Amino acid sequence: MIKFDYERLYGRIKSKGYNQSSLAREIGISPSSLTNKLKGVPFRQDEILNICKSLDIKDNEVSAYFFTVKVQKAEHNKQSA
Repeated sequence: MIKFDYERLYGRIKSKGYNQSSLAREIGISPSSLTNKLKGVPFRQDEILNICKSLDIKDNEVSAYFFTVKVQKAEHNKQSA
């Protein structure tokens, strides 16, 4: 299963003055739903669009925030060898 790295998204949430709970309310989902999505449950397209609107993420930046693949440490070590 592919896992995505949301570190940049976490930083954007904070820099725009939100926390996970306030952003979840802003986009119309529960805080626990947002937490689960940040832990690996896939985002729906409308959720991505709403988050981008709330956080002023431009269309050409969406992939950097939502689709950066997380490198597994075991895989990374294997590739380095």
